Amino acid sequence: MKKIIMLLMILFLVSCESIDPNYQWYTPREVISKMDQLMPGDILILSKGSRFREMWGHSVILNDEKKVVEFPGYFSGYQEVPLFTWADLDREVAIFRLKGIDDNFRAELMKEIELTINKKYGITFDKNFDKRLYCSQFVYDVFKKAGKTTGREIDLDSDGGSWVMPFDIMRSDLLNNIILE
Repeated sequence: MKKIIMLLMILFLVSCESIDPNYQWYTPREVISKMDQLMPGDILILSKGSRFREMWGHSVILNDEKKVVEFPGYFSGYQEVPLFTWADLDREVAIFRLKGIDDNFRAELMKEIELTINKKYGITFDKNFDKRLYCSQFVYDVFKKAGKTTGREIDLDSDGGSWVMPFDIMRSDLLNNIILE
């Protein structure tokens, strides 16, 4: 049975595209070099990686200081890191911005992000359970709550499942894929 499960996992990994060709992708160094075109509240999606914990991609938000705000994995919880720490990542980055985002929404989004500082990382199968967060659930949750505060319904989960993954967010009709010049 273990061999069958392992074979299915390998097939799953091999069969999944690491990037969606419908979107513009950049190397981390390209994004860093054009950081002046990024805005607080932008969502960055990392392509799927070859390691088990990278196989679904990764999603983060840029804060007011254009630092990466994320829930990167077990034992770390909330983190803020400068974007330049991604310089040597061997993955691609796609950038997304909420359609119609304004200063009021950004301010509420930053407040919601601040409320997650003490939360732990955790995998849940209910995207609305916010006691523990994983990367894409964090993005989904803070956008949804900022939307509620500003009178907008923001549901970034494009497939409406019980959990939300980075590529589900990327495919949301509420976001624009940002093209860097």
